[in-house]
Amino acid sequence: MPENAIPLILAFDTAGAALSVALCHGRRALAAMHLPMQRGHVELLLPAIEAVMKAAGRTFADLDAIATTVGPGSFTGLRTGLAAAQGLAFATDAPLVGIDRFTALATTVRQSREKQSPAGPLVVAFDSKARSLYVQAFAADGSRLEGWPAEGRNLTVEETLAALGSSGALLAGDGAPLLLDAGMRAEDTGIRVLTAPMVAAEAAAELATGHTGWPPHPLYLAPPRAKLPKDGGRLRARRG
Repeated sequence: MPENAIPLILAFDTAGAALSVALCHGRRALAAMHLPMQRGHVELLLPAIEAVMKAAGRTFADLDAIATTVGPGSFTGLRTGLAAAQGLAFATDAPLVGIDRFTALATTVRQSREKQSPAGPLVVAFDSKARSLYVQAFAADGSRLEGWPAEGRNLTVEETLAALGSSGALLAGDGAPLLLDAGMRAEDTGIRVLTAPMVAAEAAAELATGHTGWPPHPLYLAPPRAKLPKDGGRLRARRG
């Protein structure tokens, strides 16, 4: 690809409560699919990719890069995306880019609110599904806020509420309902809650532009909840 050419990037997010796939030429989406779903990403990801490629009239040989979100989020979902991305990258020889979901959702919000400048910070909160939240705050210019925390962390609902305080933040992500259920009163804190918390694959494609070749690694902020049996998982013959 020529140095100044606009890249064609296939991007997807499978680590949250939705499946998002997009084929983008720079910042312009040629085709995209967004499906709210809690599970089943592994069955629908490849058909969704094929549908998006067909709708755009492009082939896998046309790709300049493949981007996938790497977390934080569902362990099964993010590994589904990584495995698919690695397989496609191997088959097409396209560079593979990993994008963290905090930045992807912050970019999604910016893309949908380009003409608005939030007075307070943008706080991204994902539900860990273990009574805690993955949290990261961003300044108006898109940079991560130092000390809020400086890097994404796994916080309890109470810790997140204390950090939010009366910051007048713009809150995005599927963790917002947990905060509301815990008694956060948006009218008292000045916090505004977005009602469309889904990470858009178009944002991952935008972030991947100019960063092709950065190898993706899963971003885990909590240990896996699934554990092997104490006997190591050995199979035993059924008696009787």
